[in-house]
Amino acid sequence: MVVGRVFAAASLVCILVSACAQPPVTPIPDSTRRTITSISGDISGIKNSDTSQIGARGSTEGGQRGAAQGVATMTSSGNLLGLLLAPVGAAVGGAKGAAEAQSEDVVDATRAELRLAMQDTDFAEDLRARLAASTIAGDIVISSMTAGASTAAQQSATNVSAGGAPSHIIAVEYRLAIFHQAHVNPKIALIAQVTAQVQSPDRKQMLHKATWTYCGQPYDFVQMAANNAALLRGQINSAAAVLAEAIPYDLFVSKVPRPLKGYCMDFSDLPSGIGTKAPGLI
Repeated sequence: MVVGRVFAAASLVCILVSACAQPPVTPIPDSTRRTITSISGDISGIKNSDTSQIGARGSTEGGQRGAAQGVATMTSSGNLLGLLLAPVGAAVGGAKGAAEAQSEDVVDATRAELRLAMQDTDFAEDLRARLAASTIAGDIVISSMTAGASTAAQQSATNVSAGGAPSHIIAVEYRLAIFHQAHVNPKIALIAQVTAQVQSPDRKQMLHKATWTYCGQPYDFVQMAANNAALLRGQINSAAAVLAEAIPYDLFVSKVPRPLKGYCMDFSDLPSGIGTKAPGLI
């Protein structure tokens, strides 16, 4: 499966290599953790709200996508028989796709609702507020969380000028996109990827780095867009809640790497119980 068929956002390609290297989320080594008493953090990132390729728009596009799906199914084994049957797969898949595709009006409305949900929801502020209020890191105090790249260093300097100890910095960068494949009626889900860099108070040393991948439960794309895209908005909110707990817990409390299932992470061990097992997307 090519990357373009897995994500609409090329910014999330790095997810596809995470399973091939060391675990993307590991606890901070004890020797480093003992030097950290407080954290100032900043959050920045991007959301990919392009929904223009989600779902087949009418019977013509449905036939095209259905034919492509039929060929892919027949040739997935890579053997000669599959190649010989590819035209059959194209014909059957094309007819099926044309018959099952949603109307142009339905797809246009669906894409619009999904796009607006991605644009309207303030994931950065939700994640910032939840991290700022978190106490899960125990004796490590989260002194401040700000929005905007490199703003945490200003807060650390403020703490020093007020007579406090300099805070270590945690720079949080997020990427949000909607997972979908080039199917006639695809199942879609939110994917939120967050990378945290723990840095020295002067920001000159990166002491630790971890990357979390939250995957929402897949739903039919029309269903996901129903009721003002309530399901998608709910997944964005859930991603912020889960990641705001997982980031300090995994870095400062847990003793084991965050488990993976494919390219998604299992958050079912979080103390609050809000995390879920990783869904199977690909």
